[in-house]
Amino acid sequence: MLVRILVLIWIAGGASSAVRAQSIAPDTAEAGSVEEIAKATTEPRFSSPWVSYVPASSTVPSPSAFFGRIAGAPGELVDSAQAYAYARALAAASPRVKVYTIGRSEEGRDIVLLAIADEKGIQKLDSLKAAMAALADPRTLDPAAAERLMTSSRPFYYFNAAVHSDETGSTESVLELAYRLAVSDQPMIRRIRENMVVLINPVCNPDGRDKQVEWFYRYLKGKTERDTLPRQSPPYWSKYAFVDINRDAHQLAHESTKAVSRLFFEWHPVIVHDLHESVPLLMTWNGTGPYNPNIDPITFTEFLSLSFHEVEAMTGLGMPGVSTWSFGEGFGHMFMDSVAMNHNAIGRGYETFGNTTAETLVQSLSPEETTREWYRVLPPPTGKFSWSSRDNVNYNETGALAALDYAAANSAMLLRNFYTKSVHSWRKGVEEAPFAFLIPENQGDPTRVAQLVARLQAQHIEVSRSEAPITVEEGSYPSGTYVVRLDQPYRNYAVDLLTPQKYPKDGGEPYDDVSWELPAYYHVEVKPTADASIRNARVSLLTAAPHPHGRVTGTGPVFLLRDSGQEGLFEARYRLARFKVDIAERSFSLGDTSYPAGSWMIPPQAGLADALRDLADRMGLDFTGTDTVPDVRRHAATVPRLGVWVPWADTDSIGWVRYTLDQRKIPYTYIRDEDIRAGNLHKKIDVLLYGHVDLELAEQIQGIPKVWGPMPFKKTAQTPSFGTPAASDDITGGIGWRGLAQIQEFVEQGGLMVTLGNGSMLPIEGGIVRGVRRDSGGVPRSSAGGGAAAAAAARDSVTRTPGAHVRVSFARPDHPIGYGYPESSYVFRQNFALYSTPRRWLRMAYCTSCLDGPFDSRSVVLQWGGRDAAPFVVSGQAWGEDNLIGRPAIFDMPVGLGHVVAFNFNPLYRDLNRGDHRMVWNAIMNWQTIVADRSAAPAGPSAAGPSVAAGHTVGQRRAKP
Repeated sequence: MLVRILVLIWIAGGASSAVRAQSIAPDTAEAGSVEEIAKATTEPRFSSPWVSYVPASSTVPSPSAFFGRIAGAPGELVDSAQAYAYARALAAASPRVKVYTIGRSEEGRDIVLLAIADEKGIQKLDSLKAAMAALADPRTLDPAAAERLMTSSRPFYYFNAAVHSDETGSTESVLELAYRLAVSDQPMIRRIRENMVVLINPVCNPDGRDKQVEWFYRYLKGKTERDTLPRQSPPYWSKYAFVDINRDAHQLAHESTKAVSRLFFEWHPVIVHDLHESVPLLMTWNGTGPYNPNIDPITFTEFLSLSFHEVEAMTGLGMPGVSTWSFGEGFGHMFMDSVAMNHNAIGRGYETFGNTTAETLVQSLSPEETTREWYRVLPPPTGKFSWSSRDNVNYNETGALAALDYAAANSAMLLRNFYTKSVHSWRKGVEEAPFAFLIPENQGDPTRVAQLVARLQAQHIEVSRSEAPITVEEGSYPSGTYVVRLDQPYRNYAVDLLTPQKYPKDGGEPYDDVSWELPAYYHVEVKPTADASIRNARVSLLTAAPHPHGRVTGTGPVFLLRDSGQEGLFEARYRLARFKVDIAERSFSLGDTSYPAGSWMIPPQAGLADALRDLADRMGLDFTGTDTVPDVRRHAATVPRLGVWVPWADTDSIGWVRYTLDQRKIPYTYIRDEDIRAGNLHKKIDVLLYGHVDLELAEQIQGIPKVWGPMPFKKTAQTPSFGTPAASDDITGGIGWRGLAQIQEFVEQGGLMVTLGNGSMLPIEGGIVRGVRRDSGGVPRSSAGGGAAAAAAARDSVTRTPGAHVRVSFARPDHPIGYGYPESSYVFRQNFALYSTPRRWLRMAYCTSCLDGPFDSRSVVLQWGGRDAAPFVVSGQAWGEDNLIGRPAIFDMPVGLGHVVAFNFNPLYRDLNRGDHRMVWNAIMNWQTIVADRSAAPAGPSAAGPSVAAGHTVGQRRAKP
């Protein structure tokens, strides 16, 4: 066999060019390519005969000819424009290649797709896509027709490169792979072209790619000492996300994810293969378990077969450090490749040992990374070794060729499995309960209900709407109820999204979240039915996302809005910014309608009625006119000047805060570290919102090390992609102690600071507020570099909630943060630190009279645990929950004339937990009332805080009628 002959030649090492030239027949090596690749490869064992040369072509340009260098040449990277120019040149020159534009990034760059097959495959791409679409929906086929399609068709295999921008090698790898697939005459390559169609997205996230490439040439070019490198990544990879751009499978918020999703449903690839870098030397995913029970078991057997084949093939080629299994768990599927896992295909990926920089570095591995294991039979090197960009390309491309070789040899089986899994999912919905999910339209917030439905539709899950009342075993539902019938191909994914997750207690440490149940995220009731008669209900399939319309009844001149938990009240308040709005602090009744605390009372104002009619139509809100303002305690809800602080050291999670605000068109001031240091915050903003950050306390204060500065991030002729979405002359230094003092001054002068998740560590542990102690835990999700210790503290804590929905209850149900919520509810929580109930003072010295003061729970608004006997975990899993229940979940702590509202969870998480958003919105909308509340202020002569700066007034409660 040719492969075995090549392996023996390669392992022998030191083979002459003549021997190597003979081994690549029938290909001819492009002049100089063998020598250039060998020179760029640090050790012969870090390559394979499959990628030891570039095949020559007289008609098709190679990457070497186009770029003037080999892929993975030291000290060089291609940006998105160069990658796309080559992709288009390749397609123009070869009848085996077509190029498509499948999307545009947030900054307006194309997202490009290559399709590669033999000439026959390229000519029949449309019919192949139609065949795959038909196999994806077995309801449209009888078995004989399906058999004919499987016999006459071929599968699509999709590679996705460069979603994480500092993982730079995949783009270089797939450009050479595309060329090799187009021109090589090796039997393995010919079989791949003839038996399947290879799809390649060379730059999934072009905005981040360009920033990263410019960063390399600006800050890293020529620097080869690993231990003295400056920061290797720009502060932004896209308009909003950093690493979390690869946590968007359920939401489809980012343009890169949207493009891949559209591609999937147009082409239906049987395999989506994502290329990443982090593990030496190549890790091919399949997960350690527990596996998700809502994904067809066939997928996991395919998962394993492909990975074991790659390990076998690459180990046989003499390449050390190729492993599988020991990465992730296979339970949660919220990643870029998960569009396949969630829709009856195979999602998989690699982690290779990239350097980030294009320079060659001397690397070394930990002892745990170099042991011989059953899943890593030929370990990577011990001791120090050099690793180059070309080494990374060699591993990526060799692995991809091994995977494609397996897929081509088993193309008929992959097609049959794809069809069979679709049949299994559909037939489960026919034969097994539940047979449908019922989603009542009117349950507090019709708009949030409609948003949940729209999210299902975006995943190609079919949703219908009842045309008449429905009665099933579980109860009666009115006309207009949304119905998700489960006799559909994506039944399994619908069940996965609409029912609680149950991660096993003995399942080991999860890789990411263990709950993604949409009803819990949205605080919406979704009822499964085991009554098969639901299939007889009169329903119509929704063909567009629903849009609830509110109404305005009565003529006013006073208008009321009943608070039923609508998340959209925050956006509505800003849309009505020119109007005065009061918020009721107590419940009241008008006629037969009860209005809970949090309801709006809008006094007579010019133009109000027209504005409310427009708002009701746009946002699904109902307003009722009345003659006079009800006699109830209330306060003015003045629209605040909102600032969002985004530290340069971590823009990722706060990117989701910005995304959430932008989607609602909420105006805010982007606050940089240098803006904090400059002070005078009270002249710019009323509320400072500081989101979750993956930083320890010192990192939150000191930021990116000053030793790397000055480090500009701004648009120049050499760095045209820098400076978005924010610019800086120097991103190092953080806020420093001066900035921390400026934040304290802002709060003491009457400002409101709202902190989310680990961002709450700053005011609590940084000394802005006093009396609260961290009892256990650390920074969630950190796992590399200086964050490892904090990550271990989070993971090893007795109490862990690694992305789970758990119960909470309001210790102060009359607090404005509680408007729109019942006294007992639930929220989404990750492994955040555990904080104590506040004390009047904390221990100051070792003496009997200096110990901790008495507990003072007045500043606890929300606490962990419900008020009834319901289980603490709503969805996911928790460990050591007894140590969490009763602890604070939200603090509202006075500081001088201002307040700090600190969340011990992240209520603005990845555009997922929309049912939690309202708590943040309540704090911002009611900022003046929160700031004016002195009920939890410490006793003593200093309680009043410093004098208010000239010209700045602190919001006060308005006089009550």
